[in-house]
Amino acid sequence: DGEGLANYFPPAPGSAARGSDRLTAYLLSAAHEAGVSLPDGARDAMLDGLAAFVEGRLERRFPAPRPDLEVRKLAALEALARHGRADARWWGSIAFAPAAWPTSALLDAWGALQRSPGVPDRDARLAELQRLVRSRLTEGGTTLRFSTEADDDQWWWLMESADGNAARLLLAAVSSPAWKDDVPRLVNGALARQKGGAWRTTTSNLWGVLALQRFAKVFESE
Repeated sequence: DGEGLANYFPPAPGSAARGSDRLTAYLLSAAHEAGVSLPDGARDAMLDGLAAFVEGRLERRFPAPRPDLEVRKLAALEALARHGRADARWWGSIAFAPAAWPTSALLDAWGALQRSPGVPDRDARLAELQRLVRSRLTEGGTTLRFSTEADDDQWWWLMESADGNAARLLLAAVSSPAWKDDVPRLVNGALARQKGGAWRTTTSNLWGVLALQRFAKVFESE
């Protein structure tokens, strides 16, 4: 729309476009991960829109089952950080309470902080995020599951799911030396979540394919 945010659906005739910060962040992050170059004008407009959203200059309100502003800001920060556009000062607008966040938000914060070296207490925050993610992994069986996925991780209106979290955790782990020994288990566990050769949602299928491609590239020699 005119503020640079992508729309879920075309607007009705005569109505104004209503862009979505969450869809915009997803498009930017997924394209970056896939190595797809978006047109410069569209990409810059979307990044500007997300920056305005995180700064509070642009508001987006949608019906939601629970408060989600900080979770949406974390997704926006992750997308902005991938493109070198995350300002360390913006973390001051988010209460750092990761124990209360859904797993998708932990992964967004992990990715954003990894690409934002100027954030105060960055290393301590990254350690806390990774500790919490580990604490949510459940043991037993061959499927990768999270202790919070039955309730706390059901943020479907933000296109988040346990399948998507499993794929995105694999993406993060492949690039983290501290998780290297966990990667084979995460690959097998993520694949075991499939039904009929696919994950349950379009977004989780995209993240799953990208995670397996990253795994194959990084661990090819092994």
